Amino acid sequence: MENLKETPAGLDAQDDVIDVAAYTKEGKKPPVDKKYKVLVGHHHLVFDQQYVTGKDILQKAGITPIECHWLYQKLHGCDFEKIDLNEKVDLAKPGIEHFVVKPTEVFHYFVDGEPETTDQKEMTPNQILEAAGLTPVKDYYLVRINADGSQTPFKDNPDTPLKMVCPAVKFVSAFRGETNVS
Repeated sequence: MENLKETPAGLDAQDDVIDVAAYTKEGKKPPVDKKYKVLVGHHHLVFDQQYVTGKDILQKAGITPIECHWLYQKLHGCDFEKIDLNEKVDLAKPGIEHFVVKPTEVFHYFVDGEPETTDQKEMTPNQILEAAGLTPVKDYYLVRINADGSQTPFKDNPDTPLKMVCPAVKFVSAFRGETNVS
C-alpha cells in the first residue's frame, strides 16, 4: 500500500507556500517563516518573507506609479484597513483575507515649485492659483509644465476644469497685472 502524505489545507506541498486566505477561512493562524500566497486585486502573489511593506506589495503586483495608489487589507470580520507604503504587514497575522488596490483620492501638485494637495478630482486654473495664495487671481494666469517639458498656458481659459492626476503635475504662475516702471 502506497504511503500518501496528507497536505494540510492552505499549504501547497510543492513549495511550502502558505495560502493566507485558506488559513483565514479555516480560522487558523498561518505558520511563521514560510512563503505566503496572498490575493492582491485579482492576482495571487507569493512572498518569500513573512513581513512586507505596502510598497513591496504594490511593486510585486506591478502597480505603477505606487504613490498614485492606495492599498487596503481585508481582515476577516472587519472592514478594510489602509496600508501605508512604508507600513509593515505581517503575512502570518491571523485573519487576512485579501488586499485591494484603489487609485489615490488625494492629488499632489506644485505651483511655482511649492507643493500643494487637494482631494478635488477637478480644479480650474483660477482655483489652483487661489489655493496657492496667488491673489488677486485676475492678476495671474496658470501654465502647466507637461512631462515632455512643453508648456500649456491657461491665459484665455482660467475657468476650464482641469482633471487632477497622479503623479504630481507642475504648474507655474505668470503675472498678467500691471507692473510699475520707474
